[in-house]
Amino acid sequence: MGKIRRKFQVEFKQQLVQQIEAGAITQSQASREYQISSGVISHWRLKFRQGVLIERPSTRERLLEAENERLKAKVGDLTMKIDLLKKMEDYARRQRSADSSVITGKNLVQFRRGAA
Repeated sequence: MGKIRRKFQVEFKQQLVQQIEAGAITQSQASREYQISSGVISHWRLKFRQGVLIERPSTRERLLEAENERLKAKVGDLTMKIDLLKKMEDYARRQRSADSSVITGKNLVQFRRGAA
């Protein structure tokens, strides 16, 4: 069986590195107390100094954000289609009402001539 890998929270890493940087404890003391390799702590310190020891969103969060963006785009697309259909329906309604009257734009010229 392989060795079980422990995972540490970013807050714990930051707190431990800050204690070491402040001089509250030494790196070797932290290594013994928390049973963490000195090399791992050195790596955390390097990342901390570079400013990349930050919490990143989990895979699940990234997937949910991607799905959220996709759904927002879909809602926007559907909203545009609904608006277009409403405009087309309004236009069709106006055309039907104009065509159903006795005098329309299409036959107005015929009625302007007068009776023969």
